[in-house]
Amino acid sequence: MFFGSLETQDWQSVRHWKADAAGVDRNMAAVLTAAGSLTRFIERHFGIKLDVRLHDQFVDIAQHEEAILLCCDQGAPSLRRQVSLMHRGSVLFDAESVLPLEFLPADLMHDLELGERPLGNLLLDRGLSLSRSDLSVTQISGEVSVAGCWARRSVLRSPSGTRALVVEVFHPEMWKRLESSARRYNVRES
Repeated sequence: MFFGSLETQDWQSVRHWKADAAGVDRNMAAVLTAAGSLTRFIERHFGIKLDVRLHDQFVDIAQHEEAILLCCDQGAPSLRRQVSLMHRGSVLFDAESVLPLEFLPADLMHDLELGERPLGNLLLDRGLSLSRSDLSVTQISGEVSVAGCWARRSVLRSPSGTRALVVEVFHPEMWKRLESSARRYNVRES
């Protein structure tokens, strides 16, 4: 994986996760538990426009835990996409998506290959409603470069059958931008 193996992390379902107990403020909790398109949520609620930087995209196989979450066979041919979501040149979070090829329409594959837009937005712009399941969060631990960062993972499903396991790892810069944006918004409301 882009981030190293995240299987060993203590993923907690958002149904049972308590932001207060984790020391997470309201805005962070809103981002970590957003059920729709995360990029659209951030743009609409915080006024932060995100750009995509495509790092890599290749055909791979679904690993054991990925296959379980995606309800596909272990080793199923899948598109693996690794991107950074940026604002004004700073990386706010990294994302890796795994999409089984069996359910991936050719036109969506083409748009993904262009690497210009977030996956959720591509699906929504096709008129496909999204459902997000298995939404879980963790604060990454261990000897990895992203230790201490918050992450979330979930499975996106569209009525067309398209499925994607998405893991997002948030850099500290994300929370700084949210705080700054929230302050500006509060000033404008006064």
